[in-house]
Amino acid sequence: MAQFQYKVVPFIGKVTSKQGANDVAKQLQNLINHHAEKGWEFHAISDVNIEVQPGCLAALFGASSQYIRFDQVVFRAPRGG
Repeated sequence: MAQFQYKVVPFIGKVTSKQGANDVAKQLQNLINHHAEKGWEFHAISDVNIEVQPGCLAALFGASSQYIRFDQVVFRAPRGG
């Protein structure tokens, strides 16, 4: 039996035109600290590609699937904890 349980949370950094990478880092840090306070240990960041298929009308006009990449933050905690 696995000794850890995992939790995956999507992460999209949001900035205004006057903000930058440090602001996104702070958002990520806050997300990690929030889950750490609930007993989850930061484990990894992974990107996941999501296929978005066109609706019926768009498909009739030849639209094809689009792929969007999202970052996912992976946390872990001891099983049973």
